[in-house]
Amino acid sequence: MKLAWSNLTVHELRELRRHSIDRWGRVVALRYIEDVRDAAKRAAADPYTTRTLRGALRIVRVRSHYLIIHVDGGASTVTIARLLHVAMDIERHLF
Repeated sequence: MKLAWSNLTVHELRELRRHSIDRWGRVVALRYIEDVRDAAKRAAADPYTTRTLRGALRIVRVRSHYLIIHVDGGASTVTIARLLHVAMDIERHLF
């Protein structure tokens, strides 16, 4: 399936990158971001290996974060809808 990123997730990814560089340094931060992107690619390749969340939403954990994924089978698209830290209340941050 085709992989897309919501505007909100792009913003969240940038914030994660900035925060990670400030806290752990560039090398560690870029590896973390790469892990997030790799997980998104795997989810797009086979979204049904991820856990069901609600309706067309699915969830996958990447280190200390969750990718909230919207699967549109008709359009053959997987959209990364949110990037949330595991400590966050997922239900509160969904649409």
